[in-house]
Formats: sequence, C-alpha cells, structure tokens
Amino acid sequence: MKKLLLACLLLLSHLALAQTEVKREVIGRDIGQLNGIRISARVIDEITGEALVGATVSLPETGEVFVSDNNGTFDLVLERAEYNLVFRYVGYEEVQYPITAVGDGRILIRMIQEDFELEDVVIFGRDPDKNIRSTDMGAVTLSMNTLKELPPFLGEVDIIQSMATLPGVTQVGEASAGLNVRGGGADQNLIQFAGAPVYNPTHLFGLFTSFNPDMVNQVTLYKSVIPSRFGGRASSILDITPKAGSVDKWGGDLMLSNYSGKLSVNGPLVKDKVSIRGGIRGSYINWFLNSLSNPDLKNSQASFYDANLIISAPVSENNEFTYSFYTSYDDFGFASDTTISWKNTSHSLQWKSQLTPKLNLEALGYLSQYDYSIFNEAGSVNDFDLNSGVEDIGGKLFLQYGFSETNRITVGGEYKQVRIQPGELIPTSGPESGILPQKVQDEFGTEAGIHFQHEFELGEKVGVSYGLRYDTYQYLGPRTVREYAPNQPVTDGSAIGETTFGDGDQITTYDGLGPRASLRYSFNKSTSVKLGYNKMYQFIHLISNTATIAPTDVWKLSDTFIEPQVVDQYSLGFYKNFKGNIFETSVEVYYKDQENVVEYKDGANLILQNHIETELVPAQGQSYGVELYVKKNLGRLTGWVSYTYSRSLRRVITPYEEEIINDGEWFASNFDKPHVLTLIGNYKVSTNTSISATFGYSTGRPVTFPEAKFDFSGNNLAYFNLRNEQRIPDFHRLDMSVNFKLKGKGKFFDGNWTFAVLNVYGRKNPFSLFFVDEAGAPPQALRLAILGVPLPSLSYAINF
Repeated sequence: MKKLLLACLLLLSHLALAQTEVKREVIGRDIGQLNGIRISARVIDEITGEALVGATVSLPETGEVFVSDNNGTFDLVLERAEYNLVFRYVGYEEVQYPITAVGDGRILIRMIQEDFELEDVVIFGRDPDKNIRSTDMGAVTLSMNTLKELPPFLGEVDIIQSMATLPGVTQVGEASAGLNVRGGGADQNLIQFAGAPVYNPTHLFGLFTSFNPDMVNQVTLYKSVIPSRFGGRASSILDITPKAGSVDKWGGDLMLSNYSGKLSVNGPLVKDKVSIRGGIRGSYINWFLNSLSNPDLKNSQASFYDANLIISAPVSENNEFTYSFYTSYDDFGFASDTTISWKNTSHSLQWKSQLTPKLNLEALGYLSQYDYSIFNEAGSVNDFDLNSGVEDIGGKLFLQYGFSETNRITVGGEYKQVRIQPGELIPTSGPESGILPQKVQDEFGTEAGIHFQHEFELGEKVGVSYGLRYDTYQYLGPRTVREYAPNQPVTDGSAIGETTFGDGDQITTYDGLGPRASLRYSFNKSTSVKLGYNKMYQFIHLISNTATIAPTDVWKLSDTFIEPQVVDQYSLGFYKNFKGNIFETSVEVYYKDQENVVEYKDGANLILQNHIETELVPAQGQSYGVELYVKKNLGRLTGWVSYTYSRSLRRVITPYEEEIINDGEWFASNFDKPHVLTLIGNYKVSTNTSISATFGYSTGRPVTFPEAKFDFSGNNLAYFNLRNEQRIPDFHRLDMSVNFKLKGKGKFFDGNWTFAVLNVYGRKNPFSLFFVDEAGAPPQALRLAILGVPLPSLSYAINF
C-alpha cells in the first residue's frame, strides 16, 4: 500500500483584483484513486478564526457552486484535474485558490474582511443566487454590514426596527416592542441570542433594541417554512448569532451619540486559540424625554444598559466552544412616582464539532431569565412592589450528515423547562399599608422535541427539503386547579371545586407532529418557483391588554383550559434575478390557519389574576397576504422596495352567547395592517461618504371606539359595540442619514460620523387614540404621538 502523499499541488499565481494572500494548509492524502477525489475545504476568518457559515466556492471549470455548512466546511468530489477554486463571502475579499486534484485531502482557507464602504457591496444574502437555488422560503439573513447601510434609529443600528423593513413584517406603531410576522402576534416570535430565548428584546418600551450591534455577527429571520430544528413559536424565528473576538490581536469599537454610548473590546485570551469579546452600552436619554410634548413623558426619568461577554475557543480545526453572556436592564420612572424596571439575563454554551468529513455535531445549553417590577414610591399607605418573571433552561443537540454537497440530513432533539412567576404584590409602606399582599400561583412546564430535516436536489432544476418535528409538553405541579360546572362558561360563578397537585405532578399534557416541506423548481439559473408548508406548535402565551409588548405583560403556559396555539402555513413564491444577480425580485403569497389564539372577554381583568382562564376565550385566526419585493445589490445606489397586502383576522365562537365576540363574525386583529410599503435606499457619494433613506407607509391599525355613553347610578359609562371596527390614521414616515468615514493612517483611529434625522417632515403618527368625556357632548378623541417632530441624532464611532 502506498504511503500517504501530497493530494493537492497548490499552484501559486498572481491573484487578480488586488486579492489577499492566502495562508494554505494541506493535510495528508492518498493518491490511490484517479476518479471521485474528495476534497474537504474549511473557510475561517483570518483574524478571529471563526467559521464562515454560508460562504460559497465556485468551480469555473464545471460551473458548480457550493455553500459551506454550519462548520464552514465544503465537501467537494472532483475528477483528477486542475481547478481554480473561487471562495466568496459577503463583506470579505474574494480568494482564488488554484489546485491540482490528485488525491483526497483537506485545505484551510483564511479570508479577510473588506472595507464595507467600498462599492459593490451586497445588501444582504451571501450566495448571490441563493434566493433562486435554495429551497428556503421566507428566510432572510442580514449581516451587520447590511444593517449599517440603513438610517440609524436614534444614533445607532437597531436590529428589531431593521427587521420591520422586510416584507411581511410589521409593528403596531412607532416605538413598539416586538414584531408581527405574517399576521401573527408578537408572542408568536422566538427571538434568541446565541441560542437562548429573549422574552423582552427592547429598551425604553421599544424605542431601542436591547442588542448591541457590535456584539452581533448576523441576524436570520425565518417566516415561512421554518427548519424543523426550531420549535416553540407559531409565526417566526429571529436567530441572532454573536460575534467572536480576535485570536490574533486586541482591538475595539467606541460609539458616542446624543442618546447613548457603547464600548466593546476584543482580543486573544490565549494567542491563536481562545478569544474574548466584551461590550457594554448605556443611555443618557433623559434630555430627550424632557423635550417631548407629552407632559407625563416630559417629567419622567429613564435609563438602560446592556452588556455582553463572548468567549470563543477553536481548540482544533474541527472543534470550537463558544460561551455567551447577555444582560439588559431598564429603569423608567413616570412622573407619578411609579417606576417600572425589567431585566433579561442569559448564558449559553455551544460546542461545534466536525466528527468526520461528512458528519457535524452541534450541542448547546442555555439559561435565560426575564424579570420585571413595578414600584410605587409616593410615600403613602398605597406604596407597593409588583414582581413577575420567567426562567427558561434547556439544551439542544444537532447532527448533520452530508451524503454530498446537495444531499444532507439533519437530526436532533431539545428539552427545556419553563418556570413562570405571574405576579406577586408586596406592600412596602409597613403595617399601616392599605394594600394586602397577593401572589399568583407559579407555573411550571417542560417541552421536548425531536426532529429531522432532509435536503437534496434532483438534478439542477428540482430541490426538495422536508422534515418532521414531534413536540411534547407537560404542565406540572405544584398547583391548585379549579373545577368548573359542565355546560357553563368558565367564570368565577361557575367554579365548583379545586384539585391540588403536588410538586412535579402531571396536570395535563399536549403533543403534536409538525411537518415542514418545501419544493423548488428552477426554470433556469435566474428563475425559480417554490412551494412550502409548515406546521408549528406554541405552548406559551402572552397575556396583554395592549397592542404591543409591554413590561407589565404576563407570560402564561398552556394548561387544562388554555390549549397550545397551532398554526398551519401554506406558501407559494416566484423568484427572478436580473443582470447577473444585481437585481433580485420575488412574489410570495401565503395563507395561515391559527387555532387556540387567546382573545379576551369584554372588560377582562388581567392584573394579578389567579384564575386567568375566567378572563380569556379561545379564538380562531387566519391570515393571508401577498409580498412583492425588489432589491438592488450592486452599484452606487443599493436598496430595496417591498409592498405587502395582508389581512390578520380573528373569530370567537363558543357555545355561550356572552362569550361570542362580534356575533361570531371574523374581525381584524389588533395588528391587522392591510397595506404596508417600504422603500430603502443607500447612495454612495464617494468611497467615504454615503446617504441613506427609509420611507415607510402602512394602514392604521384597528381600534375600538365608544359609540355612545350613558348614565348608570350617577356614573358616565362608555358603550362599545363591535370590536376593532375602526382604525387609527395611516402611518407614514421618512428617515434620512449621512455617513462620513475618516480614514486613519498608521496607528490613528478610523472614525465614522453619522448624522441622521428621524421623522424628517415631523409626521404626528398616532400611537394610540384615547377619549375625554365632556358633559353634554360625545366623548372627544385625542391622539397620542410618540415621535411628533423631527428627531436629529449625531454619532461618532471609531475602531481601535
């Protein structure tokens, strides 16, 4: 048997277009074969050593293009011949790598980031024709380089606000927490950072996103056919991956604006082996609040911060460990002596391993906590402290086997425990307090899921992805559960007894199969059509009396009375690229059926409610829409235009007349916005100067207005008829920014000045409408606008 010899002869050549010199590592190989030579290539960041997931390698000799897996690896099967491998990754310099394939082997490619201010920057996406070739539907990946091209929100990049510029994604209004994706509620989105769920991803009630962009590598939104490895939410997955530090040298970023500031540093803990990245961001927002016209906000005080720590250890070419810590905190004091605070904290540990050239493993464990408190410190007998919280702890395991570059299967499982403290009221004024202590029963549940996903291609024209996920859920004690009289609505008056369950006792269980499938047919290299189906289960609900996520909202687990939400989604899309992928266009239509969506009885009382089932009714939901999208990737002017027509409807029909809403007819959900138009543009005036603009228009969201008032026992009461029959005025706003980059020389700093104006023409978009009662006249409607004037911001960022 012949000894192990060199499998790939590396041919040194002059790289065109100022290519970066590549460091090449070739591991031993066997020349015992002339056909079917297997080459394993791994692509990493030159500075950080981080695997570049989704990079592409093209073979001009054969016309083939391959995409790297979750470990940054390609597996190429080649004939014995000479090839010029071309590696590409958005934001990085192209690498050409000539080889002569004579036997099996491995190569390591190190790529260096290019200056994102250079021309011909791709707006988003990594593979230039991935939208055509892949079976993905409704999956959008935004790199931080992409987000930096958008006008900053109050001085900096905002991840959640940026997601709302995509088709099918909306928010109920300005400064709104959460997202509404294809007609789903804000609680139907799983937002996770480094694999750990985040329950409130905002600062200052939605004015800021609580993720420091300097700590983020990329953001991926799944809103159509969601891969089977994700579960637990019914509408979408927002997966935020952290950015690793450098294993080579120390550096950092500093940004100061007139609203907030942030600092991050990164470097090697162990040279070439272990890196660390840490960042902190804080606000000095009070001057902004004092400038607002609303008197309550004008006399309020606010502060927030968030912090991250990421330790990455690529202990070998095939194994990498990453630890991520994240925390955010808000403290908001109303003018009326009431203070609201909320805090997120998460830890996650991830292990990625390439067990064999074909088999990859990923394991993840996490702990996520969310807490909020309301303090009343008026110095009276009514002072109190109201607390609530969620603790989520779990683990995930994935195995991916690649039969070939176009045929892979992923299997895995996950398990989590969720504990909720719905609310505890504590008097703080001593024995003379006029408030009695009260505590709502804690909730505890477990979720487990197993899944598989198979992706393959049948020739060049047909691609298939199908998967199945099995979810099971247990609602456990300790808890005392009410019993209600049969054939009567669930109310306090129909309660007939109670059953007490001990610690760990099983109260109820739910399970279900969630198939996912998508089919792609390519007419040619620039045109394809895709068909998809997706079924999701959700075992947690957000109980809220507002249209947007608020810190005072309560999370509620499915129980005997509140069944899991179930969503079936059907999607059809047509995709077409023009002029060598410079322009991307798509049309997607979808329809969603939703079961067991939570609606509220008229006059529902949701605060400190020990038997919340008496205030809720199960509803059906349906949503449908068409999304039009045009994006320009290259040139001085880049950007996209999206238009969505959609409806999000609810219906409540029960055997009891007093629970039926709107006579059992379909009515608009709180976030139904039929028309949404977004225009994004970025124009590069020069290498160091760019101008960005965003314009958004949407139909006003539904509201319920009082139709009359009447006197009852000396009190004026409002009369409401049908729910969500009216709408607030339409929304529209223009934001603009100018970015100047100062190029440093030698050891001098590189600096970026960004001047932005939010709400350029001062539109008073209503966040809500409220009514004031005047004697002898109908109720008078008043408009509350959060951003009613142009808001300028100036920020300066440097790298060191």
